[in-house]
Amino acid sequence: MKADNSKVYQAAIYLRLSKEDGDVAVGGRPESNSISNQKDLIMDYVGRHPEIHVHSVRVDDGYSGVDFNRPNFQQMLDDIRSGSVDCVIVKDLSRFGRNYIEAGRYIEKIFPMMGVRFIAVTDGYDSLNNAGGSEMMVPFKNLINDAYSRDISIKIRSNLEVKRKRGEYIGAFVSYGYQKSAEDKNQIVVDEYAAGVVKDIFRMKLLGMNQQAIADALNEKGILPPLAYKNSIGIRLKTSFDMGETPEWNPVSVTRVLKNELYTGVLIQGRQTTPNYKVKTRVMKPESQWVRIEDSHEAVVSRQDFDLVQELLRLDTRCTPGGDRVYPLAGVLVCGDCMESMVRKTVPANGRQYVYYVCSVNKKNKQECSPHRISESDLTEAVLKSIQLHVAEMLGIQNASALLDELQWKQAGIEKYEERIRLEKEKKDRTDARKLHLYEDFKDGLLTKQEYMQMKEEYTSQSAVSEKAIIAYENEVELLKNNKGSRQEWIDTFKKYENITELDRAVVAALVKQVRVYDKKRIEVIFNFHEEINPCNHDGRYAEGMVM
Repeated sequence: MKADNSKVYQAAIYLRLSKEDGDVAVGGRPESNSISNQKDLIMDYVGRHPEIHVHSVRVDDGYSGVDFNRPNFQQMLDDIRSGSVDCVIVKDLSRFGRNYIEAGRYIEKIFPMMGVRFIAVTDGYDSLNNAGGSEMMVPFKNLINDAYSRDISIKIRSNLEVKRKRGEYIGAFVSYGYQKSAEDKNQIVVDEYAAGVVKDIFRMKLLGMNQQAIADALNEKGILPPLAYKNSIGIRLKTSFDMGETPEWNPVSVTRVLKNELYTGVLIQGRQTTPNYKVKTRVMKPESQWVRIEDSHEAVVSRQDFDLVQELLRLDTRCTPGGDRVYPLAGVLVCGDCMESMVRKTVPANGRQYVYYVCSVNKKNKQECSPHRISESDLTEAVLKSIQLHVAEMLGIQNASALLDELQWKQAGIEKYEERIRLEKEKKDRTDARKLHLYEDFKDGLLTKQEYMQMKEEYTSQSAVSEKAIIAYENEVELLKNNKGSRQEWIDTFKKYENITELDRAVVAALVKQVRVYDKKRIEVIFNFHEEINPCNHDGRYAEGMVM
């Protein structure tokens, strides 16, 4: 671009600072100190160049230089396209951007083509006077800025991964029911009010209510949904969800709460990542690479209730017509011959509704299976009696077990997990040793840098998996020593339903795996806890019986 001292330039002053660079605008402060310093330096430069008039000041405070899709940068481009601006001034090339290719494209192609003068003050670059080798300087500085951004990205990723593995919470916001600790922003604590709502949601689900009914109940009580609640206590969360004028709970938000394992005290982080520091599109990582920390914080919901709710969500199908509850046997009732689901049918009879179940295959094609017709009342009564007998039998087995048998069982369980711990530690030691020798192979030229980085990442991942397995096995040993664990869990479950008098959704989900209906009103109930019951010489299934 040739010098033209008579021309008056309409300049856009562009200021940028990323979070990684340090000081950014926080709280009520309109801009960071570094932004103010950039502005002062550029205004001093403009004061010494009367041919430059300031048209606008565009500020992106807290935006990465790698991505050029910054809001105020784009507004500046709009001004250039409209002809309002023909000069861009930045403090230095790194403030303009840290993407070598994109920065070069704007400075060397787009701006010259559009007749835009570009000035980087402290780098001494002015496209109006590019003599003295300044054109060669720009690509090199852009390349250095790009490399700096890459190094910062690698350091940040590594630091965040270390924090995740230490059990520190690194998210910007916490799920509904929790809040960040006032003493330590990397720890989460229970939000008593919201946690109470979470407990109510799980309780209503265990009572057999579907998600729409739960949402309606919460809305009737005037309870704010998660995002609106956070806003009400001063937490401003940006989201793509439209809350509307009157935000309300809905089945999706209820389901999101019911499926969140955070409420059991388990912290899972690192589910998503970005391919590299230039590509911001987030992708899911394999579950084996997630960072999972048990007992990271206070649980709001017990593990047993959470697992039971997950089973309810898996089984839930239809609700009663005009009602808000799921049928007690929905999802577990099958034909004993073809193993297809049974269909619920209703017919009027003598002024009343007669409800019965029939094989779905027979309903479609009567030649492939018999109807296996059975009334709902008879079936419900038979399943209830089966559960009552099964619970009594299991508790009788438990009460009849001698202390010696219990101690032998406990010791066997402890030895099993201690053996697994030993083998996993040996595996981890071998992986760590291989990882240690990688650098030596790289320095000796046996591995390229790319091969070294890939193998290092793989060994690090394998070591982390082993570490999580060791922690899980050690937790099981501790549970066994304290008379907890899976055996105690099923005993406690049966005790909970010791005096059951009515068949409901929660009972079926907790105890029943499947109900098989055969011809001539013969049924078979398959119960849960097979592995836990087997040591007691019981196959976990109630004997076949006839519906009377």
